[in-house]
Amino acid sequence: MSHVLDTGSRKRRPYAVLGNRLRDARSRLREDVSGRIPRVADIATKLSVSPGFVYQVEGGWKKPKDGALAMWASVYGVRYVELCKALNRIPMDLVASLKDEIPSAVDPFSQLSEQEKVELLPYLSYVRWKLSQEAATSNERGSVL
Repeated sequence: MSHVLDTGSRKRRPYAVLGNRLRDARSRLREDVSGRIPRVADIATKLSVSPGFVYQVEGGWKKPKDGALAMWASVYGVRYVELCKALNRIPMDLVASLKDEIPSAVDPFSQLSEQEKVELLPYLSYVRWKLSQEAATSNERGSVL
Protein backbone atom coordinates (compact mmCIF):
# COMPACT_ATOMS: atom_id res chain seq x y z
CA MET A 1 0.00 0.00 0.00
CA SER A 2 1.71 3.18 -1.13
CA HIS A 3 0.86 6.69 -0.08
CA VAL A 4 1.24 9.35 -2.73
CA LEU A 5 1.38 12.96 -1.71
CA ASP A 6 -0.78 15.06 -4.00
CA THR A 7 0.91 18.45 -3.95
CA GLY A 8 0.15 19.83 -7.38
CA SER A 9 -3.43 18.97 -8.26
CA ARG A 10 -5.09 21.37 -5.83
CA LYS A 11 -3.85 24.90 -6.05
CA ARG A 12 -4.21 27.10 -3.02
CA ARG A 13 -6.87 29.79 -3.22
CA PRO A 14 -5.38 32.61 -1.12
CA TYR A 15 -8.67 34.46 -0.63
CA ALA A 16 -11.05 31.50 -0.34
CA VAL A 17 -12.71 32.76 2.86
CA LEU A 18 -13.44 36.15 1.30
CA GLY A 19 -14.67 34.57 -1.94
CA ASN A 20 -16.98 32.17 -0.13
CA ARG A 21 -18.40 34.97 2.00
CA LEU A 22 -19.12 37.13 -1.06
CA ARG A 23 -20.56 34.27 -3.11
CA ASP A 24 -22.87 33.32 -0.23
CA ALA A 25 -23.91 36.95 0.19
CA ARG A 26 -24.76 37.25 -3.52
CA SER A 27 -26.86 34.09 -3.36
CA ARG A 28 -28.89 35.71 -0.54
CA LEU A 29 -29.45 38.93 -2.48
CA ARG A 30 -32.68 39.38 -4.40
CA GLU A 31 -33.38 42.07 -6.95
CA ASP A 32 -36.31 44.36 -6.15
CA VAL A 33 -38.12 43.99 -9.47
CA SER A 34 -37.55 40.39 -10.55
CA GLY A 35 -36.74 38.76 -7.21
CA ARG A 36 -33.87 36.85 -8.81
CA ILE A 37 -30.34 36.46 -7.53
CA PRO A 38 -28.09 39.06 -9.19
CA ARG A 39 -25.78 37.72 -11.86
CA VAL A 40 -22.03 38.24 -11.62
CA ALA A 41 -22.36 40.70 -14.52
CA ASP A 42 -24.88 42.75 -12.49
CA ILE A 43 -22.49 42.90 -9.54
CA ALA A 44 -19.58 43.78 -11.84
CA THR A 45 -21.55 46.69 -13.33
CA LYS A 46 -22.31 48.10 -9.87
CA LEU A 47 -18.63 47.80 -8.90
CA SER A 48 -17.28 49.10 -12.23
CA VAL A 49 -15.11 46.01 -12.69
CA SER A 50 -15.18 43.14 -15.17
CA PRO A 51 -17.35 40.07 -14.57
CA GLY A 52 -14.18 37.99 -14.82
CA PHE A 53 -12.68 39.85 -11.88
CA VAL A 54 -15.84 39.26 -9.81
CA TYR A 55 -15.61 35.53 -10.66
CA GLN A 56 -11.97 35.48 -9.56
CA VAL A 57 -12.79 37.26 -6.28
CA GLU A 58 -15.76 34.98 -5.55
CA GLY A 59 -13.55 32.02 -6.44
CA GLY A 60 -10.95 33.08 -3.90
CA TRP A 61 -8.18 33.74 -6.40
CA LYS A 62 -8.06 37.54 -6.19
CA LYS A 63 -9.19 40.26 -3.84
CA PRO A 64 -10.45 43.79 -4.36
CA LYS A 65 -8.12 46.67 -3.59
CA ASP A 66 -8.21 47.59 0.08
CA GLY A 67 -9.67 51.01 -0.72
CA ALA A 68 -12.57 49.41 -2.61
CA LEU A 69 -13.48 46.85 0.05
CA ALA A 70 -16.18 49.06 1.60
CA MET A 71 -17.83 49.44 -1.80
CA TRP A 72 -17.83 45.66 -2.30
CA ALA A 73 -19.40 45.23 1.14
CA SER A 74 -22.12 47.72 0.22
CA VAL A 75 -22.92 46.09 -3.13
CA TYR A 76 -23.02 42.59 -1.61
CA GLY A 77 -25.02 43.74 1.42
CA VAL A 78 -22.48 42.62 4.01
CA ARG A 79 -20.66 44.48 6.75
CA TYR A 80 -17.24 45.91 5.91
CA VAL A 81 -15.84 44.44 9.14
CA GLU A 82 -16.88 40.94 8.02
CA LEU A 83 -14.90 41.29 4.80
CA CYS A 84 -11.91 42.52 6.79
CA LYS A 85 -12.19 39.46 9.03
CA ALA A 86 -12.31 37.24 5.95
CA LEU A 87 -9.02 38.78 4.85
CA ASN A 88 -7.62 38.56 8.39
CA ARG A 89 -7.13 42.35 8.46
CA ILE A 90 -7.97 45.13 10.85
CA PRO A 91 -10.67 47.44 9.39
CA MET A 92 -9.18 50.70 8.14
CA ASP A 93 -11.54 52.92 10.17
CA LEU A 94 -10.24 51.24 13.32
CA VAL A 95 -6.65 51.73 12.20
CA ALA A 96 -7.35 55.42 11.61
CA SER A 97 -8.87 55.77 15.06
CA LEU A 98 -5.75 54.22 16.60
CA LYS A 99 -3.50 56.89 15.08
CA ASP A 100 -4.80 59.49 17.55
CA GLU A 101 -2.49 60.39 20.38
CA ILE A 102 -2.27 57.79 23.12
CA PRO A 103 -2.34 59.16 26.69
CA SER A 104 1.11 59.14 28.29
CA ALA A 105 -0.07 57.60 31.57
CA VAL A 106 1.34 54.33 32.87
CA ASP A 107 -2.09 52.73 32.39
CA PRO A 108 -3.63 54.37 29.30
CA PHE A 109 -6.97 52.66 29.91
CA SER A 110 -7.47 54.42 33.23
CA GLN A 111 -7.75 57.77 31.47
CA LEU A 112 -10.21 56.74 28.77
CA SER A 113 -13.50 58.57 28.57
CA GLU A 114 -16.73 56.59 28.25
CA GLN A 115 -16.91 57.58 24.57
CA GLU A 116 -13.39 56.30 23.97
CA LYS A 117 -14.24 53.01 25.67
CA VAL A 118 -17.28 52.65 23.41
CA GLU A 119 -15.15 53.40 20.34
CA LEU A 120 -12.62 50.71 21.35
CA LEU A 121 -15.23 47.94 21.71
CA PRO A 122 -15.28 46.96 17.99
CA TYR A 123 -11.48 46.76 17.97
CA LEU A 124 -11.53 44.67 21.15
CA SER A 125 -14.07 42.32 19.57
CA TYR A 126 -11.84 41.98 16.53
CA VAL A 127 -8.75 41.24 18.66
CA ARG A 128 -10.64 38.59 20.64
CA TRP A 129 -11.94 37.01 17.43
CA LYS A 130 -8.42 37.03 15.92
CA LEU A 131 -6.92 35.41 19.01
CA SER A 132 -9.60 32.70 19.00
CA GLN A 133 -8.88 32.03 15.30
CA GLU A 134 -5.16 31.72 16.00
CA ALA A 135 -5.81 29.43 18.96
CA ALA A 136 -8.09 27.22 16.85
CA THR A 137 -5.47 27.05 14.10
CA SER A 138 -2.70 26.12 16.52
CA ASN A 139 -4.97 23.47 18.11
CA GLU A 140 -5.64 21.99 14.67
CA ARG A 141 -1.92 21.90 13.93
CA GLY A 142 -1.20 20.32 17.33
CA SER A 143 -3.74 17.57 16.77
CA VAL A 144 -2.29 16.79 13.32
CA LEU A 145 1.24 16.42 14.67
